[in-house]
Amino acid sequence: MKRYLTTVFSALFLSVALFAGDLTITMKSQVSGFMGRSSQSVETHYYTAKFMRSNNPTNQIDTLMDYGSMTMYTINHKKHLIQKMTLQDAMDAMGMAEKKSPEGMAEMMNKMFGDPNDFKVTVQGHETVAGHACTKYRIQVGKIIMDTSNDPNLKPPVPEATFAKMIKMRGAMSAAMPSGKGFVRLYEEMSKIKGMALKTHMTGVMGMNTLQEATSVKEGPIPDSTFALPSGYQIEDMGAKLKEEMAKQH
Repeated sequence: MKRYLTTVFSALFLSVALFAGDLTITMKSQVSGFMGRSSQSVETHYYTAKFMRSNNPTNQIDTLMDYGSMTMYTINHKKHLIQKMTLQDAMDAMGMAEKKSPEGMAEMMNKMFGDPNDFKVTVQGHETVAGHACTKYRIQVGKIIMDTSNDPNLKPPVPEATFAKMIKMRGAMSAAMPSGKGFVRLYEEMSKIKGMALKTHMTGVMGMNTLQEATSVKEGPIPDSTFALPSGYQIEDMGAKLKEEMAKQH
């Protein structure tokens, strides 16, 4: 469950800024965290007005966001498994998590991750990423620090109503993690920054240190087949599973 949520958050984070026209971005990623564990990979991200897909040949786990149905798919090629979660399931799970939160949990989480209402956004300057002129921002929410470099000239093609639903989905799915409220605030502030994030660096979350940077940005039509789910894979409804697990908690 934790690994699934981590993969989902990564995909959702990369879709915070959308843009006009199809776009293919190659990203290098470096993640380090608990017990000195670290990983490096090169991912390819595909964006259209209908879909966002991230392919990672290193861990063989891809993610697909269908904006039409507001459904997130996690595709595990090693296990031939597709896990899905809808916006409605994420919202339902968030409501259940709030009702079942033990007394004093918010205070304990604030001590670990900082107060989600203690936040600020500052401009850090400018830099060039993959040939694109970007503005650098720092978002601090409690103990979470996100440095993001955005190209303001890459514009979103997705309607504002759809984008608003995406924000709700990110926040709802974040509620499944102890630091959920901090991520809700983080995504809200990120959504206010214009343009596509081509470089991000997040620290302060339980030892997590995540760096992602674009090495190539290409504009042009992307075939619909790019977003097709593989056939013959088992499909698991993670939304239903998450709600079932929360219903068992006391």
